[in-house]
Amino acid sequence: MFLRQEFIVKFFKYSFVGIITTAIYFLCVFLIVELGRFEPVLGSAIAFVVMTVFSFILNVRFTFGSNIDRQKVWRFSVVALIGFLLNILLLYLVVHILHLHYLIGEVVTILVIPTVNFLLNNYWTFQREA
Repeated sequence: MFLRQEFIVKFFKYSFVGIITTAIYFLCVFLIVELGRFEPVLGSAIAFVVMTVFSFILNVRFTFGSNIDRQKVWRFSVVALIGFLLNILLLYLVVHILHLHYLIGEVVTILVIPTVNFLLNNYWTFQREA
């Protein structure tokens, strides 16, 4: 029962951090695409990198109560890369294949990627050490 409760607490903390980092992401996308006049997929890629740095710092300390070490940085980076590639793939599909507005693609990505990232980070990046 304790492990389930711990999982739920981590999930809500991760979600809280996700809300903050998603706001950072959308602010970056808006500034880059609307004000900077960058192509939406490129703007999204740049914003994703900025968001990932904030996400790592907040999650390592707040969500998982952990210390920063090389293995966690490497694993978090791999998870972020998976999320990044999934983000670009989904956004490309929505914008260039389905010909929908890029913000629809952004909504799709924020529904899919955080769940995938949480599960990978919880069970791989920040797994309990034996």
